[in-house]
Amino acid sequence: MVTGPVTLVSVGDGDTVRITDKAGNKVTIRLACSDAPETSQGNSGKWSTETLKGLIQGKPISLKPQVKDRYGRTVAEIYQGSTNVNLQMVKRGAAFAYRRYLKQCDSDAYLSAETTAMNRKLGVWGRYKEDLKPWDYRRSRRRK
Repeated sequence: MVTGPVTLVSVGDGDTVRITDKAGNKVTIRLACSDAPETSQGNSGKWSTETLKGLIQGKPISLKPQVKDRYGRTVAEIYQGSTNVNLQMVKRGAAFAYRRYLKQCDSDAYLSAETTAMNRKLGVWGRYKEDLKPWDYRRSRRRK
Protein backbone atom coordinates (compact mmCIF):
# COMPACT_ATOMS: atom_id res chain seq x y z
CA MET A 1 0.00 0.00 0.00
CA VAL A 2 1.48 3.33 -1.02
CA THR A 3 0.40 6.32 1.04
CA GLY A 4 0.83 9.86 0.00
CA PRO A 5 1.51 12.40 -0.78
CA VAL A 6 3.56 13.36 2.27
CA THR A 7 5.59 16.50 2.88
CA LEU A 8 9.33 16.26 3.33
CA VAL A 9 10.56 18.14 6.41
CA SER A 10 14.25 17.21 6.32
CA VAL A 11 16.82 14.65 5.20
CA GLY A 12 18.81 13.36 8.17
CA ASP A 13 21.25 11.21 6.26
CA GLY A 14 21.27 8.82 3.31
CA ASP A 15 18.64 6.54 4.78
CA THR A 16 16.60 8.68 7.18
CA VAL A 17 14.11 11.48 6.51
CA ARG A 18 11.45 13.39 8.45
CA ILE A 19 8.07 13.96 6.88
CA THR A 20 4.72 15.44 7.78
CA ASP A 21 1.88 13.02 7.10
CA LYS A 22 -1.66 13.88 5.93
CA ALA A 23 -2.78 14.37 9.55
CA GLY A 24 0.01 16.90 10.16
CA ASN A 25 2.13 14.56 12.30
CA LYS A 26 5.93 14.67 11.98
CA VAL A 27 7.23 11.16 11.37
CA THR A 28 10.77 9.82 11.06
CA ILE A 29 11.16 7.45 8.12
CA ARG A 30 13.96 4.88 7.82
CA LEU A 31 14.47 3.87 4.19
CA ALA A 32 13.68 0.17 3.86
CA CYS A 33 16.02 -2.44 2.41
CA SER A 34 18.98 -0.10 2.05
CA ASP A 35 21.71 1.10 4.37
CA ALA A 36 23.68 4.26 3.64
CA PRO A 37 27.00 5.40 5.09
CA GLU A 38 26.66 7.32 8.33
CA THR A 39 27.17 11.09 8.14
CA SER A 40 30.08 10.69 10.58
CA GLN A 41 31.81 8.35 8.10
CA GLY A 42 33.04 11.41 6.22
CA ASN A 43 32.74 12.09 2.50
CA SER A 44 30.72 8.94 1.75
CA GLY A 45 28.08 9.87 4.34
CA LYS A 46 27.88 13.47 3.17
CA TRP A 47 27.64 12.42 -0.48
CA SER A 48 24.93 9.85 0.29
CA THR A 49 22.87 12.48 2.15
CA GLU A 50 23.22 14.94 -0.74
CA THR A 51 22.21 12.24 -3.22
CA LEU A 52 19.01 11.53 -1.28
CA LYS A 53 18.24 15.24 -1.05
CA GLY A 54 18.67 15.53 -4.82
CA LEU A 55 16.19 12.71 -5.39
CA ILE A 56 13.39 14.03 -3.15
CA GLN A 57 13.87 17.61 -1.96
CA GLY A 58 11.20 19.91 -3.37
CA LYS A 59 9.44 17.00 -5.10
CA PRO A 60 6.20 15.20 -4.27
CA ILE A 61 6.87 11.93 -2.46
CA SER A 62 4.79 9.06 -1.17
CA LEU A 63 5.53 6.10 1.10
CA LYS A 64 5.11 2.35 1.07
CA PRO A 65 5.31 1.68 4.84
CA GLN A 66 6.44 -1.71 6.10
CA VAL A 67 7.04 -1.84 9.87
CA LYS A 68 8.13 0.23 12.85
CA ASP A 69 11.73 -0.36 13.87
CA ARG A 70 13.06 -0.66 17.43
CA TYR A 71 13.58 3.12 17.54
CA GLY A 72 9.94 3.83 16.64
CA ARG A 73 10.73 4.95 13.10
CA THR A 74 8.49 3.94 10.22
CA VAL A 75 10.45 1.75 7.82
CA ALA A 76 9.25 2.46 4.28
CA GLU A 77 10.10 2.62 0.64
CA ILE A 78 9.88 6.19 -0.63
CA TYR A 79 8.50 6.93 -4.08
CA GLN A 80 8.92 10.04 -6.18
CA GLY A 81 6.20 9.45 -8.74
CA SER A 82 6.64 5.83 -9.80
CA THR A 83 10.37 5.81 -8.98
CA ASN A 84 11.47 3.81 -5.95
CA VAL A 85 13.92 6.22 -4.26
CA ASN A 86 15.44 3.55 -1.99
CA LEU A 87 16.29 1.44 -5.03
CA GLN A 88 17.72 4.49 -6.81
CA MET A 89 20.03 5.13 -3.85
CA VAL A 90 21.43 1.60 -4.18
CA LYS A 91 21.62 1.87 -7.98
CA ARG A 92 23.66 5.09 -7.70
CA GLY A 93 26.03 3.60 -5.15
CA ALA A 94 24.76 5.96 -2.43
CA ALA A 95 23.55 3.05 -0.27
CA PHE A 96 23.99 -0.69 0.06
CA ALA A 97 21.33 -3.36 -0.28
CA TYR A 98 20.65 -4.18 3.39
CA ARG A 99 20.62 -7.96 3.14
CA ARG A 100 19.47 -8.40 6.73
CA TYR A 101 16.17 -6.64 5.91
CA LEU A 102 15.56 -7.39 2.23
CA LYS A 103 12.67 -9.82 2.64
CA GLN A 104 10.01 -7.07 2.62
CA CYS A 105 11.24 -5.59 -0.67
CA ASP A 106 12.03 -6.89 -4.13
CA SER A 107 15.33 -8.42 -3.04
CA ASP A 108 16.35 -9.33 -6.61
CA ALA A 109 15.95 -5.70 -7.72
CA TYR A 110 18.03 -4.40 -4.79
CA LEU A 111 20.79 -6.97 -5.25
CA SER A 112 20.87 -6.35 -8.99
CA ALA A 113 21.06 -2.58 -8.44
CA GLU A 114 23.94 -3.07 -6.02
CA THR A 115 25.81 -5.34 -8.45
CA THR A 116 25.39 -2.74 -11.20
CA ALA A 117 26.73 0.05 -8.95
CA MET A 118 29.62 -2.17 -7.87
CA ASN A 119 30.55 -3.12 -11.44
CA ARG A 120 30.42 0.54 -12.50
CA LYS A 121 32.38 1.60 -9.40
CA LEU A 122 29.75 4.15 -8.44
CA GLY A 123 29.68 5.97 -5.11
CA VAL A 124 30.48 3.63 -2.21
CA TRP A 125 32.01 1.20 -4.70
CA GLY A 126 34.35 3.81 -6.19
CA ARG A 127 35.06 7.41 -5.31
CA TYR A 128 33.33 7.24 -1.90
CA LYS A 129 34.52 3.80 -0.85
CA GLU A 130 34.88 3.29 2.90
CA ASP A 131 36.78 0.63 4.82
CA LEU A 132 33.66 -0.23 6.82
CA LYS A 133 30.11 -0.89 5.68
CA PRO A 134 27.59 1.22 7.65
CA TRP A 135 26.46 -1.72 9.82
CA ASP A 136 30.09 -2.56 10.71
CA TYR A 137 30.83 1.12 11.36
CA ARG A 138 27.88 1.40 13.78
CA ARG A 139 28.96 -1.81 15.54
CA SER A 140 32.53 -0.54 15.95
CA ARG A 141 31.27 2.71 17.48
CA ARG A 142 29.02 0.88 19.96
CA ARG A 143 32.02 -1.09 21.24
CA LYS A 144 33.93 2.09 22.15
